[in-house]
Amino acid sequence: MPNIRASQRDADRLWAVFGVALGASFVVWMVSWLVTGISEQDERCAQGMIGPGGDFRLEESSFPPDMSCVYADGTTLSSAGALIWIFWAAVVALTVSGLGALALELVGVRGEKAASRLSRLAITGAAALAAVYTLAFFTTGSPKSDPLQTCSAFTTGIYERAESVHRTPFPAQTTCVYADGKRYDLVPGWMATLEWTLLAATFVCAAGAVRAGRQADEGAGAEAASPMR
Repeated sequence: MPNIRASQRDADRLWAVFGVALGASFVVWMVSWLVTGISEQDERCAQGMIGPGGDFRLEESSFPPDMSCVYADGTTLSSAGALIWIFWAAVVALTVSGLGALALELVGVRGEKAASRLSRLAITGAAALAAVYTLAFFTTGSPKSDPLQTCSAFTTGIYERAESVHRTPFPAQTTCVYADGKRYDLVPGWMATLEWTLLAATFVCAAGAVRAGRQADEGAGAEAASPMR
């Protein structure tokens, strides 16, 4: 089975690239978060410490964490800088290698080995989904906590008391709702995308494992039923 072994090797290589890219994207996201948190970019722009001066608008992002001052002449000063490009390069490598490895698992690997490999991937995907969901749920506080505590100004940047807190079970989200109609999502939007992606990957791997197992059983049954030569 040289083709199957080659597909397994190629899939293993792509999974290795996927793991490296995943680790790199997480590290760069954390560094961007730290840099943006201590940069005080809005204050520096407002006080004319950086940039051409004058009116500017503030643009914020959580994927990756970044704070940019955009001036009327088009000048843009980013807190994360080159980390943004590094992060997106890691995300592209992560996506391409993950999809390529999954495609090889579904197409290039057959029989009992495919069922075993896809079962492990399904378990891994489910574990990753559970970890992400737990992180999103617990970082936003207990459902019984007071809105003032859950929607703290340190987290939201909004210095007024939230009127209520709305929670959605899946994807995990906690939204602070204020009297003037303002809303603030405590969980970054990209985490919802990640949760849906992991759920879809887990389902695809589980379905592929079931199908591969059935094909292996059918093949074994047909071989046993064939007359001895």
